[in-house]
Amino acid sequence: MNSTNETDLLVQPAVSSQSQRIVVTMVIFVISSTGLIGNLSVFMFATTLKTLQNSFGRLSASQSFAEVILCAVFMCFYCPMVLLDIPSFKLASAHAGLILLFCYDVCIFSHLFIAVNRLCAISFPIEYSNIFNERNTRVLIGLAYAIPCFTSIYMHLANNCLLPYVDFGWYFGVNTSADCDVIRFYIDFCKDFGVVALIAIVDVMTIIMIKVTAPGMRLMSANCVQSQKKREREITFVKQCIIQGAVFATELVFFFIISGMQTQPVMIFLCTTVSWSLVHTIDPLVLILLNREFRNMLMKNPIGRARTTRVTYSTQPIDQVSSTHT
Repeated sequence: MNSTNETDLLVQPAVSSQSQRIVVTMVIFVISSTGLIGNLSVFMFATTLKTLQNSFGRLSASQSFAEVILCAVFMCFYCPMVLLDIPSFKLASAHAGLILLFCYDVCIFSHLFIAVNRLCAISFPIEYSNIFNERNTRVLIGLAYAIPCFTSIYMHLANNCLLPYVDFGWYFGVNTSADCDVIRFYIDFCKDFGVVALIAIVDVMTIIMIKVTAPGMRLMSANCVQSQKKREREITFVKQCIIQGAVFATELVFFFIISGMQTQPVMIFLCTTVSWSLVHTIDPLVLILLNREFRNMLMKNPIGRARTTRVTYSTQPIDQVSSTHT
């Protein structure tokens, strides 16, 4: 993260021009509104479809809920604040930044638990329903929200490490102090990169298990007309893992590393605010675009009829997929 002095917490008139703020607002509004619609779609269908009333569906809905809040803060708080230069919004931006940070951390921990869910679904299809039963899933969802409550909210508030809006670069900065430097490096930087690294390791293991189990699954499904579709879902799953992992890793590099090397406000804006909001817009779009059944359902079926719609996710356990089509 970029840093800002404590005196920056005082409400100051915008140093950027009105035309610059209009462009910044338009960019973030388009990104965040698209992300809001995408995440709302994932959340609503994941909580209503009968075939998604499982661990994967609940974890996905929990993550999408956090991303809905994040996109809504950018669209409904950040955009008016930047466009209209609202003093009260600027004063409250220090805490709005913590909400954004909290939602981001919920997303990366949810991604980690979903990655483990996918690995177990591929590696242990028979034991999967026992490992990720309803109680264990609720525990994981609770952890996905409880850990950020400590790292993103308590640790920052206790050390007065707020994230106020900075007009030069149109981003949420971090107070400059010895304690905040420690928080920023260990609690934010190391934690986020550590979690994303774990996600990458789990995804690689999952890809390996897909390859290892592929011959056996082809043999088991030799007489099944859905064998080719299963294989296509495996390939889609690999693409989904790679794209989502690469997007989050790229965003972290831009946000924590490259942004600190920039001195021009436009580059700071692109590396921080744009990358932060964009990653949560790409995330649901990857899921929607790479899952044909889900995509077709969104285009053809209204939300109110979702409970009567049957759809199969690429991350559903193999044994459940088979029983659905036989």
